[in-house]
Amino acid sequence: MARPNVSRQKVLDAAAELAAAKGISATTVDEIASAAGVAKGSVYYNFESKEAMYSLLITDALERAALRIRAALNNAADGTAVATVVRAFLMGIDEHQAAGKVVATEMFRLDRPWNESLAAQRDVFFSTLQDALVRDGRESSVSDAAAVFGAMLMVGFERVVFSPSMSLERAVASAAR
Repeated sequence: MARPNVSRQKVLDAAAELAAAKGISATTVDEIASAAGVAKGSVYYNFESKEAMYSLLITDALERAALRIRAALNNAADGTAVATVVRAFLMGIDEHQAAGKVVATEMFRLDRPWNESLAAQRDVFFSTLQDALVRDGRESSVSDAAAVFGAMLMVGFERVVFSPSMSLERAVASAAR
């Protein structure tokens, strides 16, 4: 069995924390290495560039979220599908706040190398949300899925950044309308 690459994960975790606090552009590889407690060479051993590191971080976060919401939908009762999916998404943000902040801020940046990954995962999120809407007997167009996605993304961001005392249930109720 292969050993997990602890340095790689420490670098990704440090990169997420730093970018969540000050943005990707303002974060340097030297800062990431220092925060991870590794040599700068370890960063470049694990990632060919800063962009490759953030691309992996964003792709992993989106894939994790997509798997989480699809699993939630598969286990949801009819009539509660949208709320179940929203709850699963928000719980994922709670568990990975720094990565969630990075993804939320990068969603609207069109000049980044990871835009293709964002676009591909958008399709997964939207199809899952459309399925959830159908299971709840609601309208299910792309724009309806986009509205739920936008609501859960912004409510999740609101909880993490501005209203950390907002309960999960209140957030779900707000985003699943």
